Amino acid sequence: MTMTKYVTVKVSYDTEETWDITMQEIKEIFQMMNNLKRNAIIIDIEQGVNQDDEEVIHRGFTSKL
Repeated sequence: MTMTKYVTVKVSYDTEETWDITMQEIKEIFQMMNNLKRNAIIIDIEQGVNQDDEEVIHRGFTSKL
């Protein structure tokens, strides 16, 4: 039997460079965590409202790491 849980995480960052580094670190954590009994994937990434411009941007993707 396969069981599933969804985890929602909020990441605040100051620049796109910081986000790129954060995303790489998240991918590395997932690679270390995955094994025969457990597999984690990123299902979606959504940009929230930016504090400076009040514009909502959506950047979604599905990625198997």
